[in-house]
Amino acid sequence: MEDNSNSRTDPRSLARFLAIQYLFTKLQEDKSRVGYNVFEPNALLSIMEEKKYSGKLYEELIDGVEENEKKLDEIIQRFAPAWPLDQINPVDLIVLRVAVFEGFISKLTPVKVVINEAVDLSKALSSEKSGKFVNGVLGAILNNEKLPDGPESK
Repeated sequence: MEDNSNSRTDPRSLARFLAIQYLFTKLQEDKSRVGYNVFEPNALLSIMEEKKYSGKLYEELIDGVEENEKKLDEIIQRFAPAWPLDQINPVDLIVLRVAVFEGFISKLTPVKVVINEAVDLSKALSSEKSGKFVNGVLGAILNNEKLPDGPESK
């Protein structure tokens, strides 16, 4: 695996990483229905001795994924039909939700940047195999002619 140390300190990359961590803990909390501690980015940042992250992107990703979860899951399921959502690795599912929202729905970041970041994050947080799976799903979406426009209205 290539060294992505520069991207780990990029404020936008770090915001994606933190958003994935937060959304993952929320998913686990929802599944367990017990007192699961929801991730707080400042706790991890203090451990990492890193303070620079794009708070705006972090909030946009979390809000966007939470508000559009159903639409995001429908898109993911459409482009990964062999994988029911409950059988997708939870980390990969969160990475896909964030990437689909950021690159395809809200268009916050150019799609190719989002795909590269998502693949790198899935490899770092899950496995090499996960990187290939995430790349395949996002590549299929990229090759699609039409996706629903914009986030759901509030």
